[in-house]
Amino acid sequence: MDFTLVGLWHEMGFMARAVVVVLLAMSAYSLSISVERLLTYRKGHALSRLYIEALAPLVESVARLPEAVGIDKKFAGAPVATVVGAGVHEYAKSVGGKASAFDVAEAVNRTMERVKERELAGLRRGLPVLATVASSAPFVGLFGTVGGIITAFQKLADPTKGGGGIGTVSAGIAEALITTAVGLGVAILTVWFYNYFTARLDDITIDIDETASELVDSILKSHA
Repeated sequence: MDFTLVGLWHEMGFMARAVVVVLLAMSAYSLSISVERLLTYRKGHALSRLYIEALAPLVESVARLPEAVGIDKKFAGAPVATVVGAGVHEYAKSVGGKASAFDVAEAVNRTMERVKERELAGLRRGLPVLATVASSAPFVGLFGTVGGIITAFQKLADPTKGGGGIGTVSAGIAEALITTAVGLGVAILTVWFYNYFTARLDDITIDIDETASELVDSILKSHA
């Protein structure tokens, strides 16, 4: 028996080949999502940091808070800029009105909460797919394992194919082990990406919450 990848592929039955193809497709799809999310998160984190640096002196000085209006447009793609920028625009609409400091701060906070939920929902896009691939890939591989064991027993029962020697069943056993290994490999790689992106999403959420809180505090101080 040829134990090279090509040789093993030719020895595989239809079920095992189908399972491997499905697993490779799952792997390619999850990898494409991972690359896209990685680029999105890196860009968002870098731009958010730049926006926070630009916004910080304006938020610290209550007299300069109106200057913060429109800064978020320079940092398109930054989650912090999208959320806090919406709050700054809401504040600008309330400047000069008769609303109390608490009412203005509450309106700004509600606006940022709504935008934050939409922004985080966008950042989570693709993560459920990674979770599904990570949890289901081992079971898909196990399905191929069952197919390999069936192949091995079929060859054991067929007197024209050796009738019971180890060489007779080696193809079926190899088929079973390969599909199991591919399933585990896809699952392990995908769960690494999923956990990494979950941690990055938590970091972005903290940046949003901290910056939004500083904006609300500054608004309350400016109306004190």
